[in-house]
Amino acid sequence: MTLPLPNLDDRTYANLVEEAISQIPVEYPEWTDHNPTDTGIILIELLAWLTEMTLYRVNKIRDDNYASFISLLKGEQWDLPNVAAQERQKKLQSEIQKTLLELRHRYRAVTIEDYEKLVLEDWNQLSNSTHLKIARIKCLPERNLSQLDAATFAKGHISLVVVPENNHQVNLEENKYKALFDFLDQRKLLTTRLHIVEPLYVYVSIEVELVLKDGAQAEEVKKKAQTEVTMFFDPLESGKYWQGKGWVFGRGIYLSELYKILDDLEGVDYVEKLQIKDKENQSKSEIYLADNQLVDFDIEESKFTILVQVGNERKSI
Repeated sequence: MTLPLPNLDDRTYANLVEEAISQIPVEYPEWTDHNPTDTGIILIELLAWLTEMTLYRVNKIRDDNYASFISLLKGEQWDLPNVAAQERQKKLQSEIQKTLLELRHRYRAVTIEDYEKLVLEDWNQLSNSTHLKIARIKCLPERNLSQLDAATFAKGHISLVVVPENNHQVNLEENKYKALFDFLDQRKLLTTRLHIVEPLYVYVSIEVELVLKDGAQAEEVKKKAQTEVTMFFDPLESGKYWQGKGWVFGRGIYLSELYKILDDLEGVDYVEKLQIKDKENQSKSEIYLADNQLVDFDIEESKFTILVQVGNERKSI
């Protein structure tokens, strides 16, 4: 939003004459002849006319002043083109618009939003096949995740937790984020200590029994259940969950949510014996994640048991 320019030409000739005449009794009471033929009144009118002309000129910004302001904003000299007046105005307005757009472009990284926007927008546009494109980023201020855990504060440090687009591919290249670090190092504050790390993944598998409705296809329901839970925990392609942006950084895992997801599946009558298992194969009702953690869901180790009601008994398929 541009600042409104003050109107310096706010006094008319009539205002100036009227105000000057109103001061005569105060400044010089002996002056009683205020007719237009009086020499003093003629002088007041002449000075009022000159003042009005001066105010009019002061209120106008000349083209060379605009050129000086543009030079200050750009940080380099910009001169008015030596062309016809109409063409010069077009070029001047075009340069003003261009300069203002450049000023609005984010360059310096100061806030959390600055870092995240610079990486997801500017870096991803600049990166080529030799650089890693970043699909997700979480900026954690006052954290040194290169050496400390997410619960420990470190003044002057900022950690960027990044998820590359090719997150499912193994990339063991050393210093693979060096180019990204150099990109941000030019934009961060001088005293900021920057760290770029990948998320810590919390292993999760599940065991569940799904009791089907009459007529439901067992294999179809099982496939849907596996797909739904995998999508729910996915760090990037979460579909209808988490606005399609992947599991939320640091969000806990709750048994009740999985019950709801599986119970809502078409063909499922109800859910039984749902368990969340950690990497030690211990059953958990909930798992808490740190701010730099995401879920590593193991579909291969998860067990989806399909049950159907046959008479008074339930049989596994």
